[in-house]
Amino acid sequence: MLDVYGFDRKLLALAPDEVLPQAPEIQFFQKLRIAVMAGYWLPGEPLPKAEYFAQVLGVQLEHIRAALALLASQQWIRAAENDNYVITPKLDQPVAKLASFSEMLKARGFVPGSVWLSREVAAPNQDEQWRLNLEAGAKVSRLGRIRKADELVMGYEITTIPATFLPDPLLVGESLYQYMRENDLSIFRAVEEIDADLCDAELARLCQFEQGAPILRLTRVGYMQNGSPLELTYSYFRSDYYHYVVEFTE
Repeated sequence: MLDVYGFDRKLLALAPDEVLPQAPEIQFFQKLRIAVMAGYWLPGEPLPKAEYFAQVLGVQLEHIRAALALLASQQWIRAAENDNYVITPKLDQPVAKLASFSEMLKARGFVPGSVWLSREVAAPNQDEQWRLNLEAGAKVSRLGRIRKADELVMGYEITTIPATFLPDPLLVGESLYQYMRENDLSIFRAVEEIDADLCDAELARLCQFEQGAPILRLTRVGYMQNGSPLELTYSYFRSDYYHYVVEFTE
């Protein structure tokens, strides 16, 4: 019999396999986590109730609830009204792969969005000067923007590019990377630093985040094929929705 959710066939893929050595509750958690990461449900979409999972899959209710609670503790889902859980926006960024923020969003099924807060030509600060290897007297184009996923504010980003490559930052439309592609400016290699931080008053004001909440601070320098620094980006993202994946291969 098909429940009002219409998910019976979909959920059967999460059923534990009796021939596997793992306990049913472990199998269910692993399969549910993979399903959530793979986009079985869209961001903001509610999951079936724990009782329904238990009824369809034949797994004890306490194990279903424990798996959902564990998934919520990892911020893949969040508790909502009426004992429901809903999918949270979650971005997987493989450290070994270069990808723009918008490309990552689209790959996860989100609609990317940006709001420009500032675009200016200015003298570089000391950090910009040494990271971009700028000569004395050089100018930079500095662009600050709010980054969104399906209208949800994910964080704040400020990008600095030597003015020799971007003389007028107002020429950049919705996408900085589109402008770079159209002007034959390609990032061949990037070095990214990742730090844990706390949201300060200014970031809380810009993004409507809670002051003092944990955030991820990313500092990325992108280089052209000839080794010249092209882009310095500081990103400040909410840590509950941003997820880094590191894969090592020989």
